Amino acid sequence: MTKKVTFADIMGKLDGNSDIDCSNKGITSLEGCPERVKGDFNCSGNLLTTLAGTARKIKGNFNCSANKLTSLEGGPEEVKGDFDCSNNQLTSLLGCPVFIMGDFSCAGNRLSSLKGETGEGCPEVVEGDFNCSDNKLTSLEGASQIVGGDFNCSNNQLTTLKGAAKKMQGDFDCSNNKLTSLAGGPDVIKENCSCSGNRLISLKGGPREVYGNFDCSANQLISLKGAPKEVEAFDCSANQIASLKWAPEKVKGNFDCSRNLLATLEYAPKKVKGNFDCSGNRITALESSLRKVGGDFICGENAMLFIEEQVRAVFNVKGNCIV
Repeated sequence: MTKKVTFADIMGKLDGNSDIDCSNKGITSLEGCPERVKGDFNCSGNLLTTLAGTARKIKGNFNCSANKLTSLEGGPEEVKGDFDCSNNQLTSLLGCPVFIMGDFSCAGNRLSSLKGETGEGCPEVVEGDFNCSDNKLTSLEGASQIVGGDFNCSNNQLTTLKGAAKKMQGDFDCSNNKLTSLAGGPDVIKENCSCSGNRLISLKGGPREVYGNFDCSANQLISLKGAPKEVEAFDCSANQIASLKWAPEKVKGNFDCSRNLLATLEYAPKKVKGNFDCSGNRITALESSLRKVGGDFICGENAMLFIEEQVRAVFNVKGNCIV
């Protein structure tokens, strides 16, 4: 049986007028903690199974990660900075504050849902980043609808994006799940979007607007229908795509369609400002709608071997030709 070690035993009596760091000290109880902390409160890396006894109001960041918590009940009512409860044994977010002024991370727990039995649990508003990656989530129902930064739900067991907010202010990462469709997910993503490592056969229902990079690599795509029309960089590598029809019309960065089933580059964007990688396909002819590549042109391991002179005769390539 673990010996009880309280906050007061280790830290003594503190007034809470500055940061408190009681991390990695073998604490099993927050008994003796001040009611208010005017700075950050870090109790990570201990042996806590409950947050009972913790400060009620914290003006800075709250970090209770890497403990043995199964619940957030008894935790702080108000946190004006980041809230980190990652790498615990949480099966519910019940007890979490409704409003988080900084980042919120519940990554690396045992969550199968973000929605409590009574509808409570997940914070309604997160002004910073929201990270629920590395759990056992099957849907995003109950997720925060207002997130000011990035939203990361990667490495779960998601079969649907239903429940996600329709507009993401930062990155949206739903990679390495079990998604067969992007339906129900966000319509607008102000930064990067990654849906790589899923089971997608189509991009239908995906975001209409992506202001950053779009990565749909390592899926089972046979078509690019539903892809956003304009992106920074586009990666559809390691799929089963036989045509670039419906690829983005405007690509400001790299375009990667390597390791697919392409026999032609027809329907490729006319201009790619970064690298263009079509290696590992079945291409036998270079003629296409593509005219200008601002970076390198990479076309090795195709059905036909091309030489640099052939490439430069067809395309205006500013960088290297890697054949």
